[in-house]
Amino acid sequence: MWHIETFNSRGNPGEMEAILSRALTYWRGKGFNVKVFVTQYSLGPAQFWLVTKLDSFADLDRWPALATGDDEGREIMEDLLGVAQGLTASIVKELEA
Repeated sequence: MWHIETFNSRGNPGEMEAILSRALTYWRGKGFNVKVFVTQYSLGPAQFWLVTKLDSFADLDRWPALATGDDEGREIMEDLLGVAQGLTASIVKELEA
């Protein structure tokens, strides 16, 4: 399964990319399989797609403790949420998985 957050940025050009680059390094260091996609040519419902692999629905319960459980994680989330707007979440499963 995959947890998908789609959102736009209200920040200056490049600001969200810098935050997400830092976040990816941090979250991957905590063991998350996470990717970010950027919509091209305004073709999509949101500018950014944050995609996290889930082995089970219960993985959502461990996300807050691992992703924001220290000062750096809380700072990253504060920065991200301060610039993000229009957050929408989905959970999807591959049809053939």
